[in-house]
Amino acid sequence: MFGSRKKIFSLIVSLIVILVITVTSFSCMGAGPFSNQEDTGTNQGIETFEVRRGDIYQIVSTTGKIDSETINTYTIPVSGEILFTLEKGDYFKNGDILVKIDNSDGLAQFEKAERNLKISESSLRTAKINYQKAMDANHIAIQMADLNTEITKESTESALHSLENANEIGEKSSISQAQSAYDKAILNESTTYWNNLSNLQSADAQMESATENLNQAEIQTSLARTDYEEAQKNLDDYILKAPYDGMIISSDFKTGNQNSGGSIISMISDNFLIKTTIGETDILKVTEGDVAYIVLDAYPDRQFSGEVEKIIPIAVEEGNIVSFEISIKFGDLEGTELYYGLSADADIVAEKAENVLYVPIQSVYQENENNYVDVLISQQKVDSEDITQAVKKVEVTTGINDYSYIEITSGLTEGDIIVTSRIQ
Repeated sequence: MFGSRKKIFSLIVSLIVILVITVTSFSCMGAGPFSNQEDTGTNQGIETFEVRRGDIYQIVSTTGKIDSETINTYTIPVSGEILFTLEKGDYFKNGDILVKIDNSDGLAQFEKAERNLKISESSLRTAKINYQKAMDANHIAIQMADLNTEITKESTESALHSLENANEIGEKSSISQAQSAYDKAILNESTTYWNNLSNLQSADAQMESATENLNQAEIQTSLARTDYEEAQKNLDDYILKAPYDGMIISSDFKTGNQNSGGSIISMISDNFLIKTTIGETDILKVTEGDVAYIVLDAYPDRQFSGEVEKIIPIAVEEGNIVSFEISIKFGDLEGTELYYGLSADADIVAEKAENVLYVPIQSVYQENENNYVDVLISQQKVDSEDITQAVKKVEVTTGINDYSYIEITSGLTEGDIIVTSRIQ
């Protein structure tokens, strides 16, 4: 129904219009009121059209190119010899190797990081053991301090009780011995206190040292594990794999060369679509989901279907022309081979009206902001110099239009004969 290129479409429409006008004109001139008039130039007859029903499609035409739904560019940050690479134009499947770099340096770094991690984990285990020993020693020191304090306290109380008894008996020798024992108990209690304090402080110091060593071991192990994971990740960087099915569109990588981290490779997925622009006068007519009919220059005899997938509501200005970018997604391609960058023409069905009355677009004229057509009302012969008596100006309401016809929503009925150009 729709041509894809404007020249072809316009040519087809023009031929159809000429054919319709010719047929209707001959039909009316053979049976209408002007059929027997003499040739008087512009007054020898008028062109008419019979109001009929049909479908009107409002089309927004545009041109663009085949693009990909997904475009990615990658660099490989590691250094080494390029062992393998795909080149521009090569196809690939999801998971295929795109570029492979010699990973000798990365493997050495990984093995070193692995050794350091094992050493750090061993040190962490030792630190945990020492920490547990320090905790046990500290607990024992506290228990022993409490026990020694209790024993010396009991000894002092016993010595004091003996001294009190000796004083009651009054024997000098007993008093002297009891006093000496009490003094010794007091001294022993003081010594025990200071010993306990020293032992507790030593246990606390050991506990602090073990805690610090444990914290340091945990930090070292965490850093070593980070280095290990980073080295392992770097090993993955030596191989670039395809994230989807597609094709390479450009690459700086060459097999046998050294990669220094500055080379890039670009790729596209094989999900093709058309990227194009719509002028600001037509963009509001187009909505996402609108049907589109597509013709590719590579397949001029085929028409493909699609739909408007996305409208980017940001103006693009070039040469004082404002337009908006849109993408059109293909429907069933039926195994058609597409190439990135192919030229494409698209006719977007912005609006359609089915089974409606329509007339040639040039037959509708405007006066005082109202639309009118000239309806043929006389079926008798009339003076060719005063043909206005054969027509009646009728106000109509119009709907959508295509390049040739316009919808009539009120004012006419099917079968009415109208004049295709305004009668002055």
